[in-house]
Order: sequence, then structure tokens, then C-alpha cells
Amino acid sequence: MRKLYAFVVILIVFANLQAQTNIIYNESFNSQMPSLWLQYKGNKSIGKVKNGNLELKSTTNNSIRFFFAQIFINYKKDYSIETKIKQTSGKTSCGYGLCWGTLGSDNSYVFLITSSGYYTIGKYNRKNYYTVVDWTKNNAIKTKNLYNTLKIEKNGINLIFYINGVAVHTQKTMPFFGQMHGFVLQNNITCLVDYFKITNDLPKMEIADVSFKGIKQNIGANINTSATELAPIISPDGQTLYFARGYSSTNPNGWADEADIWYSERQEDGTWGPAKNIGKPLNNKGVNVVVNVMPDGNTLYLEGLYNSDGSFKSDQGISVTHRTSRGWSVPKQVKIDNFYNKNIYETYYFTPDQKVLIMSIERDDTYGDLDLYVSFRRPNGTYTEPKNMGAVLNTFADEGTPFMAPDGVTLFFSTSGLQGYGSNDIYVTKRLDDTWLHWSKPKNMGPKINTADWDTYLSVSARGDTAFLVSTANSYGNEDIFTIELSEKMQPDPVVLIYGKVLDDSTHRPIAATITYQDLSTGKEVGIAQSDPRTGDYKIVLPYGKFYAFRAEAKNYIAINQNIDLRQQSEYQEIKRNLFLTKAEVGKIIVLNNVFFKQASSQMYETSYPELDRIVKIMKDNPRMKIELRGHTDNRGNPQELMKLSEDRVKVVKDYLVSKGIASNRITTKAFGGTKPINRNNSEAEHARNRRVEFKILQM
Repeated sequence: MRKLYAFVVILIVFANLQAQTNIIYNESFNSQMPSLWLQYKGNKSIGKVKNGNLELKSTTNNSIRFFFAQIFINYKKDYSIETKIKQTSGKTSCGYGLCWGTLGSDNSYVFLITSSGYYTIGKYNRKNYYTVVDWTKNNAIKTKNLYNTLKIEKNGINLIFYINGVAVHTQKTMPFFGQMHGFVLQNNITCLVDYFKITNDLPKMEIADVSFKGIKQNIGANINTSATELAPIISPDGQTLYFARGYSSTNPNGWADEADIWYSERQEDGTWGPAKNIGKPLNNKGVNVVVNVMPDGNTLYLEGLYNSDGSFKSDQGISVTHRTSRGWSVPKQVKIDNFYNKNIYETYYFTPDQKVLIMSIERDDTYGDLDLYVSFRRPNGTYTEPKNMGAVLNTFADEGTPFMAPDGVTLFFSTSGLQGYGSNDIYVTKRLDDTWLHWSKPKNMGPKINTADWDTYLSVSARGDTAFLVSTANSYGNEDIFTIELSEKMQPDPVVLIYGKVLDDSTHRPIAATITYQDLSTGKEVGIAQSDPRTGDYKIVLPYGKFYAFRAEAKNYIAINQNIDLRQQSEYQEIKRNLFLTKAEVGKIIVLNNVFFKQASSQMYETSYPELDRIVKIMKDNPRMKIELRGHTDNRGNPQELMKLSEDRVKVVKDYLVSKGIASNRITTKAFGGTKPINRNNSEAEHARNRRVEFKILQM
């Protein structure tokens, strides 16, 4: 994330967004200034409109002062930046002129002249200054109290610098650091600017086909303050909002805490309750930010690394914490192969199944500043080396705050490197394949989301009807959290939220367990979750399009699998399913809910294999274990034929287990036909439950 400061800039929106090769911004300062140009460092500079000019004053010695406006320029196309400026007071040996392609004063280009007749070109890169052209005498420069016209022009691959119409230097074009452009003043001088003009070949801005219910609204004083609120992450059930509050006296250690994690809970009337500090061990004196809350609500991913006592270790990397019976665990590092980040900023996002990690970091193959990268989870919980997600998403500027909608296809992110409405805009794109490297062209989210100010950090609940984001426009002070209702056509593809409790099947006591869910067509694990050890509560989010199995796993227990068929897409749903675990004890009977046979046949479907593979693993882990496979049917049909059918089915199951390496003498079979129903067989659903294969533990 940004290290919790906002640029001291007032943003200017260029008037014409259509394709053009002429002027995109032209300000003559003939009346009230449309935007107040403020310096980047300190408060000892003044900018104001005076007699048809922008008057700029630097009132301190031995320092360069930067005056900025935010104007989008596509630096890959031809452009020009031009101003007419004169020095009216101060030493003639002090420089003044243009700065452009700027990302704060730490990363900026400068083109300076002095009224004594010298010019220089240079750049600031990570606070270090590099000279491009040394101070050079040039007779084209006019003296104090006379206007000089300065112009920077990109023409093809060349960048040409002009003073009063004379080309004084030509070099290869340079990529931008950022999208702020304006003026530089050295030391204690005053300058007057007659005009500031930019030309560029801009394409038509592509706006996403979006619509909203109502307008973007400040989420309110229970959450927002005059300080900085950033990184809103809504829990998938929409009931808890996590966010970061920075540089605030409300943090336990005041301004000493650069950023603390806070949360707010939705009230019965739909409003958000007073924010609460999440406390130790998640908050310390570093930058503490929730990257993700997993669907279970019991797992949080956090920015930065922690020591074993919860103290600050590093602001580079990711940690994970789980809810325990005593609160949140001390966060532990998430291992990523060959992870490094050359930038002091970063943002991250995990998909709800934790299989994919998207990062905004800077590496050797970055296109500009921060780029979007992707890593994939391995079975051991580590992540692969980050891959750059490509030039469709990444630009010469910052790309950050990625958020994948629960559908696993729709990606929201923010950037200042695409044509937009102001400083930083939010865009949407769609994933085109499973490589995670091919994406649709990003589209701007439009003027109801984006403003002339800094707009970023968009997230959406699992229901998909509400978006949360951060903006500086109409805030209480610095950045605030806003919310907006999404129309149906804008909502991501619907998902299903499964919730319930993990319970001991005998005592019904809650159990701390890991919930695993699989794609039954492939047998592949598609996600994991954790139950709350205090209550047994769990949640998982499943996209439509697949037939899923899911179960809870805990030490000394055997899971009773559940399944849900989501191959036919429907609307968003919330479905309650309690998950039961049975003690691994002699005499216990476990139903194999995910063993499937063709109707009135002993032909077993391949979707049964993941369930049976689980039994193979249990028996290999417990080499003394012996079981009795038991087959049942419903009561419809000839009793002798039903008995034969149940006998044939358990034989097929035994043959499969033996083929996977389980000794035949560890498995006996027994057929019951329709003689032992578990309900009255009064409905199709009850008939289906009575048609089952189960096993009884004979020996452990």
C-alpha cells in the first residue's frame, strides 16, 4: 500500500477526452485560478493567480520547491509541455522552470534556466539527483523580468528541449515516473507564469459498461476520521469491514503507529457500528494492513512480516493469522519463491480459494514503477516466483490495489498510467484464461467511481451488490472509505456462500478444523478454510460451474463428506450446511456421501474417486485399520434385486480400494438392500439419502 501519505496536489482534469493531436490542457490564468497549485515540500511556498499570471513564490533558502498539477499524458505518443515564465525577484543565479513526468519529488524530471543565462536538465530518481545536461550558457535565455518560453517536445523517439524557440538539447525520449507536471523554483525567488500548455495524441478513453444504484457515499463518521483510512476489505458475508487507519491520534500509540488495523461490524439496521482497533498481535509500530479476509472469516492475510512476539519485523512480504480460542494468532510469514520488491510500496490480494496471489510490487522486469504480478500456491502452502501479468495491465506508472471478485474472473485495480479523470483511477478487466497472464483491455470505472482526486482500493462483497473504495474527494480530511451500490448488470458472476458449524457427530461440540473443498470432476482441491475453534463456525465461497465436495478435517477424526452441484448457474445464494466429524473409533459408521452410481446399476461414476481416495489415505495412515463396507438402497423395487444391487456396489467399492494398495483382508463387505433406511422413504430426497455406501470401523 502507499505509506499512508497523500501528495499535496490539487488535480486538474483535462477537458477533452477524445482522440486528438492538439492541446489537451491550456491555462492562461486570466481569472480565478481553476486549481490551486501547491508545492510538494513543506508549506513555505505560495501559488496564486495575480493580474493574469500564476505567481509562484519560494520563501526558503537552499531548497528546490515543486509545484504540481495532475494531467494525464500518454508518454508513448508525441506530446509537448510548454510554459511562459519569468523571474521577478531573487538572485539571478537561482534556477526555475519545468518539472514533468513526476511521482512526488523523489522521482521527477526538471528543465531549469537562470536569469543569468544558464540552463540544465536533470532527474530525481529515488531521492537521488542525476544530471542529464550540466549548467550550460545559452544566449537564447532572457534576463530577469522578461518572459522565457520553455518547451519540451517528444517527436518520435526524440525528446527536444526549447528555450524561446531555440532547440538547445535533443536526446532519446524518457519514460515517465508519474503523471504530475508543473514548475520548479530554487531558493528564495518569485516567478510569474503566463500560461501552461500541454499537447498529446490521446485515444478515446474506454469506460466500462457500468451502472450503479445511487451515488458514491462516504461510509460515515463511525469509520472515517480526519486522518487517513485506507485498504477496506469486506468479509465475504458482508458483515465485517476491515481497514487501515494511519497517522491518527486514535491509534493506541498515536502517530507512532504508522497504520493500525481497525474493523467495523454491520448493525441490524444495515449501518456500520463504531470502528474498533483490532489490537495485538496484529497491530504494532509498523504498517499493519489486512490484505484479505478469507471466506471462513477466521483467516486474515496481512501486509508485512512479524517477529515471534508480534513486533514489527519488515514491511516487505505477507503474513497469515488464524482465529484461535484466545484471539488472533501471531502472524507467520507466507513463503514466496525469489520474492523481492524494489519499491517501498506494495499491495496484495489472494483469491478466496487462496490458490492465486496477485501482487503490486516492483521487480527487475517491471514495465514502469509498481506492476501487477501473480503467484500460485503449491500443495505445501508456499507460492511460486512472481510473474509479471503483462503489458495489457501494466504501464509505465503505478498499478496497485488489486481485488479479484469472488467469481475469480473480474479484476479491479488502480493506476495512474491509463487515461483517466485525475490522479489515480480504478479500472476493471476480465481474465481470459487459466494462465492469469491474459486479460481484457482495462476499462475505466467511470465518473461515478473515479474523480479528479485519488481513487483506489475497490473491493466487493461475495453477494456482489456493494463496492467499497477509497477516495480523497469529499473526505473528512485525508483518504476516506466510500461505498456504492452496484446494479445487477455490473455485479460479478454470482457465487454461493456455504456456512454452518463443524461439530462432533456424537456430542455436537464445536471443533477447530480445516475445511477442504474439491472439484469432483477432477479430484483437485480448489480451496481451504478454517473453522472458529470457539463456535465451530465456518464459511466458504464457491463459484458456479462445478460439482463440489467439501469436508472438515481434524486430528483423530474422520470426516463425513458433503457435496453440492453448482453446474447450473443461478443467483447468489447462502446455504447452511453443518459439517460433522466422527471419532476414529471401533464401531463408528461413516457415510460416503460422495460415492455415486448410475441409476439401478453398480457402475460407479468417476466423481466418486476423490471420496474413495480419501479412504485409501486414511487406511494407509492407519495400517491396523479394518473396515466393513456396507451397501444400502431405497425400498423401491424387488427386495432380492435390491439386495443384489447393494452387494454389487460394495464389491465395486472394495475393488477400487484394493486397486489402490489396500490389502483385501482389511475390507469386508455386507449388503442390506432396502432393509435399513435412515428415513421414511417418503420423498425423492429421502430415497436419495437411503441409497448409500458407508463403512464401519472394525479395528484401529
